[in-house]
Amino acid sequence: MEKLPNLTLAEVRELAQKLAKSSRGRKRVIGLTGDLGSGKTTFTKSFARALGIKNIKSPTFIIAAAHNAKSGLLHHIDLYRLQTVKDLDHLGLDEILNAPKNVVIIEWADKFKEIYDQCNLIISFKVRDKTHRDVTIEHR
Repeated sequence: MEKLPNLTLAEVRELAQKLAKSSRGRKRVIGLTGDLGSGKTTFTKSFARALGIKNIKSPTFIIAAAHNAKSGLLHHIDLYRLQTVKDLDHLGLDEILNAPKNVVIIEWADKFKEIYDQCNLIISFKVRDKTHRDVTIEHR
């Protein structure tokens, strides 16, 4: 487990870009955890930009979005509004999580154990103050 205390939001963006570059062309399921406003969407937008995806919005209301990148698909899933894991049945989640070159980012991954357990990278954000976050990265 890697602990990165007191990161600025610019450093969170740099971390996302670094991880995106190391994720190109390989299957990766990234679970993001943390309170509202802790940096999950900031991380995701920077990650997507590093893959060449310019416009990405949090899919809070649509739950999931797929974006084409040169190295494959980036799936962005937001579990915030869901009540049960069954609410994901219509998405074809098993296919998304098991495709060999998909990169999947799941916000609120800890909401459902079944989803959390399928993540091979967990990134947790904790608000320190308005511009700083403590970040923990767990490779699984």
